[in-house]
Amino acid sequence: MLNLALIPLILIISAIVILTGGYIIYRKIRRGIAFTIEKSSEFASEQQQKWEAKEKQKKHPEILQKGLTSYDDVIENLKHLPPNWQNTIEPLSQLAKSILDEIEDEAALESAESAGIQPSKKLNAVRPFFNHSLKALLQLTQKIRADHKAMDAEDTEKARQSINVIKADLLSHQRTLRKGRKMDFAVAMDVIKARLKK
Repeated sequence: MLNLALIPLILIISAIVILTGGYIIYRKIRRGIAFTIEKSSEFASEQQQKWEAKEKQKKHPEILQKGLTSYDDVIENLKHLPPNWQNTIEPLSQLAKSILDEIEDEAALESAESAGIQPSKKLNAVRPFFNHSLKALLQLTQKIRADHKAMDAEDTEKARQSINVIKADLLSHQRTLRKGRKMDFAVAMDVIKARLKK
């Protein structure tokens, strides 16, 4: 008689355990699907942004396109460097990025105005930035990425000297851009004054 009374109790406990287990499995599957959807939408958004950036870059002059690609390579190399080298080279990459952004903004403005017929004045003023400085920064990051484990004190000192030379060069290019901006402002003010006199 006692055995017959235990059967419904065992069935109820078994049903509760099965339902609880099923609910836990359902929640894990639901979380997994939600996580997958979220990550895939983030990935799709990143890819779309990269695609849009590449499409935008195609409208720029070829030298600027190559410069932007070289800068992306510098950033990729920078990610693989040890933290001490990252901290040392990061200001150079930010300085190069600010120069590139200013040139890119000017090129986009001029391509919108003249349909890309004439190259940017700023681009022509800082051609050595693309031909020498940015290439030197890329080569430096590649070299340190490849050889940082085998570098001795002399190699480290040479790398630091190279960093100082590149920094001075980048600052020179930035001054050139700022000088051009001041000159453009002065020309604009002269034009405004001439129009006001009429």
